Amino acid sequence: MAGTATGLLPAQQATLDAIRTPSQQRPVYHNDFAIELRQQSEDALAQVVDTARELDSRGLRIAKRDLAGVFGCEARHLADAEVPFEWSVPTARGTVLHKAVELSIHRPFEPTDGVNAAVERLIADDENLGSFLADSSVGERADLVAGCVALLTRFSETFPPMQRSWRPAAEVKARARLCGGAFVLSGKYDLTLGTPAPMGGPDGGQRAGKVIIDLKTGSRSPTDPEDLRFYALVETLSVGVPPLGVGSFYVAEGRIEHEAVTAEVLDSALRRTVDGIGRLVALRSGDREPRRVPGPPCCWCPISADCGPGQVWLSDPDD
Repeated sequence: MAGTATGLLPAQQATLDAIRTPSQQRPVYHNDFAIELRQQSEDALAQVVDTARELDSRGLRIAKRDLAGVFGCEARHLADAEVPFEWSVPTARGTVLHKAVELSIHRPFEPTDGVNAAVERLIADDENLGSFLADSSVGERADLVAGCVALLTRFSETFPPMQRSWRPAAEVKARARLCGGAFVLSGKYDLTLGTPAPMGGPDGGQRAGKVIIDLKTGSRSPTDPEDLRFYALVETLSVGVPPLGVGSFYVAEGRIEHEAVTAEVLDSALRRTVDGIGRLVALRSGDREPRRVPGPPCCWCPISADCGPGQVWLSDPDD
């Protein structure tokens, strides 16, 4: 990410300071780094490839939500997968904000205009969410727009204005196929800044330069750092160069939690991903009895009424 900004508000400057790394301090990776990382991943997954192909011949898709699910309450994760997703004002809020941020990258908007433009684009482009937005009541639409305007205003006051030289991009889809397509790691980055660059010269190498950012409109989750490390792994496997850093930007707080990506971070993400995929394959094939882990998610779990540990927790959550 190149370039500097002047006249920033204190929160904007703090965010910029957290994510900006001078070019000479950015790590350089040899050309075979991602190839070796892919080989490690595929070697570790070899023993579950056949079972995965039986489960889905098109490739078992793995997203950050799947990994978070199997490292939490496995029974709830399986139950959630059976419940059709339904849009609501709270679930739509984040997507509308992301679209408004995406549009604002290319054209400055006042928050209200930006949110209304985002809603109109989603109605036109997103068949699923668009139907909900188009059919929503006047009250629902007003509630959604008001909430997103407040979030976008907060974002504009605490995130530095994005310059073209930073090469900002929003809603970036990424995939990495492993083991001949038996596994497909997938993600969608809310925002990216910067880009890697080849070093050239006789030794070659690639200098990291991209920062991947998740925009968080809700509360913090313990899995947020691990979700971003998974994104760093997907990015490395798909692009061939690790990102410079990853971060969760909590819009209501106006604060970013940033982590520099290193070989050690990627190794940790790889081991967690391989472990999680093994658990997912065993659960979906019926070779593993799902664990039940009671906690706050029991309050909205679809099977809590029939879950013994969940009912015990709900009867006395402070115990």
